Amino acid sequence: MTPPTTFVRKRKRPTGCGLWPTYQLGTDEYGTWLFTPQHSRHRDGDGAFCEVAQTSPGGPGEHALHLVPRDGWWFATWRPSGVLVADVSTPPVLIGNEWTYVDLELDPYSRPDGSIGTMDWDDLAEARRNGLIDDTEHEAAVAASRTLEDHFTHATEPFGPHGWDRLKAAIALGLPPLTDFGEQPVDVAPL
Repeated sequence: MTPPTTFVRKRKRPTGCGLWPTYQLGTDEYGTWLFTPQHSRHRDGDGAFCEVAQTSPGGPGEHALHLVPRDGWWFATWRPSGVLVADVSTPPVLIGNEWTYVDLELDPYSRPDGSIGTMDWDDLAEARRNGLIDDTEHEAAVAASRTLEDHFTHATEPFGPHGWDRLKAAIALGLPPLTDFGEQPVDVAPL
């Protein structure tokens, strides 16, 4: 049986967003698990399309397992290339048929070569200077990034075998790519 589909909307401040369809795999103690098969489409706020989880700019996409945490300022993605990355964000919320979050710029990662860190500290500083991220969000973003780096370093679940096993199981389902956006609006009013 094919799992139900939903959408993920990643918002940027002051404007912009990305939207992609995903399969809803279920919920456990860590949160809600979503899966986007390779060659699924991503739509930017301007209506342009690309593949989800591109291996390089303009390149093909790979499978992506996502975790919407029960309680957290992030949205995590596992990829079969061995990359684990999180968007530090406002806590994701389900609005209608969309999981929606505001990107707070920081991107903690764990790579196959063993490197662990966080990208885009400069973007966070600029967003704060420009008044796009308030003090509460800034503190939460820094804390989430540090916590995720620690969890990645120590393979604290679900960032140990649990997440990688869920990715393998999702790929084994053989689900087709998601390319239909139906009547989903390209962009929506800011939160």
